[in-house]
Amino acid sequence: MDAGAVAISSDALIRLGLIVLYAPITLFSYWRLIPRLSASAKGLASIMLAAQILVILLAQFAPQPTAFDRWLWDFHEEWNIPAAFAYLQLGLVGGIALLTSWLARGRPAWLRLYLVGMGLVFLFLAADEYLALHEAVPDWELRYILLGAVLVLATALVARRSPRPSQLWHLLLLVGLAISVAGAMLINALPIPCGSLAFLRLDGCVEFYVLEESFEFLGIWLTLVAALGHFSLEAPAPSRRVRGLLYALPLVCALALIANALAPRIEARLLAQPASVQFKADIVLHGFHIDRDTDGAVFRLYVSAPQAAYLGIGYSIHLVDQVTGESVASRDEWADRQHGIWLLGADFSPIYRQWMDLSIPPATPVNRAYWAVLTLWRRKEGEEFKRQKVLSSDLQLLDDRQIVLSELVLPALESGWSAFPLAAFDNGFALEAVDMPEQAQAGQQLDIAFAWRSDAAGTDDHSQFLHFVHVSPPREGESEEEGAESIESGEWWGYDQSPLGPRLPTRLWYAGLADSETWRVPLPADLAPGPYAVYTGLYRVSDQARLPVTDADGTPWPDHSLPLGLLQLE
Repeated sequence: MDAGAVAISSDALIRLGLIVLYAPITLFSYWRLIPRLSASAKGLASIMLAAQILVILLAQFAPQPTAFDRWLWDFHEEWNIPAAFAYLQLGLVGGIALLTSWLARGRPAWLRLYLVGMGLVFLFLAADEYLALHEAVPDWELRYILLGAVLVLATALVARRSPRPSQLWHLLLLVGLAISVAGAMLINALPIPCGSLAFLRLDGCVEFYVLEESFEFLGIWLTLVAALGHFSLEAPAPSRRVRGLLYALPLVCALALIANALAPRIEARLLAQPASVQFKADIVLHGFHIDRDTDGAVFRLYVSAPQAAYLGIGYSIHLVDQVTGESVASRDEWADRQHGIWLLGADFSPIYRQWMDLSIPPATPVNRAYWAVLTLWRRKEGEEFKRQKVLSSDLQLLDDRQIVLSELVLPALESGWSAFPLAAFDNGFALEAVDMPEQAQAGQQLDIAFAWRSDAAGTDDHSQFLHFVHVSPPREGESEEEGAESIESGEWWGYDQSPLGPRLPTRLWYAGLADSETWRVPLPADLAPGPYAVYTGLYRVSDQARLPVTDADGTPWPDHSLPLGLLQLE
């Protein structure tokens, strides 16, 4: 290390950078800009600058003994005090622009339209700052660059047509945007120095993100001053009512945050399927809602937890094949903490809403039963991800850490149906066709194919029976069918399973289902040889009651049992 190097702590270097950033801009603002504002606008601009500096000072100097305290003041995190303040500033710019448009009713339409557009843009940016809306927007960086370019171009065009007093505020708006955007981009591009920086000897690494957020804070404050400048031009001596509206804007923004925090509690009562799943650390799943679409499913989870305990929590959703137990699709996400009310303390337990968009690969097998399985996990600094144990649950569990939220089936494209099925059951199921061999060997496997369709959604579990009834050989002059009708021996053997096997229980059948299944029936080795009359039908698993069945002409089959023909057993 150079003997002439100056020792300085990384924290002190950041604080020095903040002074270098804030001192000249604020001094210039109060020398040349703030005096041009109306009295009420001056007051609001000063309040917001003081609040901004207070947030930065508390983030730098306030005691942070716990992980919750560190998160609460971390400029690099979301949904905390710095993020809420950034939202508040952007929301104020948007609200003031809309209020100014309302006051400028005697101005040209193009100016009022510009103010409305600017207001809506900043309100959107405010919502995005706190709700992270851009995460759901494809290629959001490019789209936001285009939005910013449109705002800059519109401001430049309006400035050219505006009188000189207005041009100053248009220019200040552009400067504020430039500081906010360019400053953040430049700082993000900087390498993180550790140990030394030029002639400085550091005691650690310099985390520039505090300066990055401060650039954004200060840049948006300048746009706020620009918006107040336009307001002052339209209302140099505002009435008491207008002053009240101006100072009510921060309260409106704060109430919007509170409403956002309370929304999951209302949704959980009105829109969610109730649940009661208790995890460790007083984390409780109160309900959930699932929306299906063509490419997957969107899950909304409603969870309460102490605000401190919710740090480091994440969720996993897996689509698990009920037969193989394999996961065919999954989604992992950190817990969304935007619905917290951090001013109420670390032990306060709000209800959080967690959105999870599960995409299902196109090659995933259709007409199969899947479980939507939820897992909660935690990761502390320096630790591995740990699945959280379920202490109690009113939902099905795969194990003590995996919760079955629901069953899903991926429907297949509809295929052609026969207008006259072999058999129609009274619950909307229909047996379209059967392919059964004429001969079989005792002790070996019998393959029988069944083609099914459904005109209604299934609600119950049904099993399909196959009955093999031994018959005596037909008498001379009788056909095999006549002999089977008249001289059944009374000896029979049966085999039951779900119509489409375990891959798709009938409770998950949907209207429009058309599918087939080949049964591999293991015939006992001790079955007597000879002809067997084969019958089939459906019964409810819950009460063993057979479903009424009719033929293609609507004639009921006796004993709710459909004859399939004769099978010669050798």
